[in-house]
Amino acid sequence: SRAKGGLVTVAVCCLLALFEGFDLQAAGVAAPRLAPDLHLKPEDLGWFFSISTFGLMAGAAIGGRLSDRFGRKATLLVSVAAFGILSIATGLAHDLNSLLLARFLTGVGLGGALPNLIAIVAESVSPKLRGRAVGFLYAGMPCGGAMASLVSLAGAHPSDWRMIFFVGGVGPLLALLLALVLLPNSPKAQVATDLATVYLMNQK
Repeated sequence: SRAKGGLVTVAVCCLLALFEGFDLQAAGVAAPRLAPDLHLKPEDLGWFFSISTFGLMAGAAIGGRLSDRFGRKATLLVSVAAFGILSIATGLAHDLNSLLLARFLTGVGLGGALPNLIAIVAESVSPKLRGRAVGFLYAGMPCGGAMASLVSLAGAHPSDWRMIFFVGGVGPLLALLLALVLLPNSPKAQVATDLATVYLMNQK
């Protein structure tokens, strides 16, 4: 049924939002071990924390355009794959430059994913349940942040900071398999139809 399909869609999107929250928090919990291991200065850490924000802004702008052209599901899948792979790349960073590049591109993936997660959830449920469903989606992000803290506590060695980003990368890539099968298609033609409808209404 449509209601059951909507619940499945919300659940999958909340799972993806959980890993998005995990990655957003990963930098903060990894920093105390990452800085001495890579010999980072305080100003280097400032760039490390802020560079992903620039990526988020770029990703949100790019993601909106891509979803109009290729559909929300396709754009979401690519965005999740991007921040999963680049989170792993963050864990493989060996100096400041490689670290900043990986974090910036991770932010691009995160920025492209979130608007499409919200749109897909909003479309999948009735207007009556829309606010609650989007609320559950947002709740997944701080839960993911808490998971990042737990993963950090599990490691005792300074180099264990890399494991935080490996978990934050492998998790969304596995969840991506569920999303590929369970999320409904959101063809770009639907976006074009919506824009045409708005245009025609404005002409009346």
